[in-house]
Amino acid sequence: MKDFSIALACISALTLTMGYVYRKIKKSVLSEPIIALAAGIILGPEVLDMLNLFSWGSAEKILEVATQITIAMALMATAFRIPKSYAKRHWRLQSILLLLGMMGMCGISTLLIHYILGFDWLLSFLIGAIITPTDPVVASTVVSGETAKKLLPERIRHSISFESGANDGLALPLVFLPMLLIQKPDHHAWQEWFLKAVLWETIGGVVIGLVVGYVAGKLLLKARDAGWMSESSLLSFSLALGFTVLGGLEAIDSNGILGVFAAGFAANMALDEDEDIEQDEIQESMGRLFTIPIFLLFGLVLPWKEWFALGWNAVWIVIAVLLLRRLPVILALGPFLKKLPKKADLFMVGWFGPIGVAAMYYAVHSLSKTHVNEIWVISSLVIFGSTIVHGFTGYPFAKFYSRWENEYRQSQESATDKDHQTT
Repeated sequence: MKDFSIALACISALTLTMGYVYRKIKKSVLSEPIIALAAGIILGPEVLDMLNLFSWGSAEKILEVATQITIAMALMATAFRIPKSYAKRHWRLQSILLLLGMMGMCGISTLLIHYILGFDWLLSFLIGAIITPTDPVVASTVVSGETAKKLLPERIRHSISFESGANDGLALPLVFLPMLLIQKPDHHAWQEWFLKAVLWETIGGVVIGLVVGYVAGKLLLKARDAGWMSESSLLSFSLALGFTVLGGLEAIDSNGILGVFAAGFAANMALDEDEDIEQDEIQESMGRLFTIPIFLLFGLVLPWKEWFALGWNAVWIVIAVLLLRRLPVILALGPFLKKLPKKADLFMVGWFGPIGVAAMYYAVHSLSKTHVNEIWVISSLVIFGSTIVHGFTGYPFAKFYSRWENEYRQSQESATDKDHQTT
C-alpha cells in the first residue's frame, strides 16, 4: 500500500508540474512520454529504488490493464479529433495505409528481427507484428493541440491520427496468428485465428463499437434537446463511452481496442456540428491523465540487464527498425497516396509512426500467453527507442516542415505573379 501511495503522489505531482509548463513542452524537443519515462527510470529499481512494480504483484498484468485503459482513452480522443467527413473523403488513402502499410511494416520488421537477432521466423513474425501499429498516444503529442495546427496541415495531422486510431486494433489478427502458432503448432491454430481473431474479435468488435457509439451519440442529442444535460457533460461522455465499450467487449472476448475507436468515430458522426467535443480539451485532459502514468510505469519495468546482454545488436535493431520499418514503405506507396501530394508529406507521415502503448499491450499480452521472454525484451527495447527518438524529433521536424511549406508557398506565389506580369 505504501508503494501505491508513493506512486500516486509521484504521478500526480508530475502531472501537476507538467500542466504548469504544458505549452512550453509542446514547443520543445521534450514530450510528455519522454519526461514520464525518465521519471519512471529514476524512481525505479535501477536508480532511486523508490518504486518497484514487481512488488505489487504481476507486473505484466498491471501493465496490460494500464495499457488497455490508456489506449482506449487515446483512441476516443483521436476519434473525436478527426472531422466527420474525413473517412469518406480519404477512404482510399487510409485503406492503403492500413492494409498495405501495415503488411509492409510487419514484413520489414520481421526480416530485421530475424537477420539481426537470429530469432526463428515465427518469433520474428510475432515481434514484428507487435511493433507494427502506429501509436495514438505518442502520435497525439505531435498532431494535436495549437502548436500542431500551426505547424502541420490537416492532411498530415488527420492522416496520422486516423491511421494510429484504426491500426492499433487491426494489428490484432497480425499478432494473434504467430502467437497461436507458437501455442498450438497445428491446423487448429489457423481455424481459431480466423474464427476468433478475424471474424469475432476484429469484425465483431468494429460492428459492436459502431452500433454502441452511434446509439450513445443519438441518446446524447436526445438528452440535450430534453434539457437533461449540460455542456460540461461532453468530456465525461467520451470517457464513459470509452470505458463502457472497452469493458464490455473485453468481457465477451472481443476486440476492445478497435471497438473503442469505432464507437468514438460513430458517436462523433452522430453528433451535430455544434456538439463536437472540444478537441484541445480532450487532448490536454486525457493526455495528462493517462499518458504520464503509463510511461512512468513503463520506465519502472525496463529489462536493462537483458538489453545489455544483447550487446551491439540492441543498438542495431533499434536503428534498423526506426529507419526501415515505416519510411521506405510510405515512400514506396507514394504514387498511390494522392492525398499526400508532396514529397515532404510522405517523409513526415513516413517518419512519424511511433511505436508505443499499443505495442506495450500486445507485448505483455503475448508474453502472458507464450511465456517467451524475448518478446518483452525486444519489444520494450524498440518501444523505448521510438519514444526517445520520435519524442525528440517530433517538434523540430514539424517546425522544419512548416518552414519548408511556407517557402514552397511563397515560391509558388512568386512564380504566379511573374507569369501574370509577363502576360
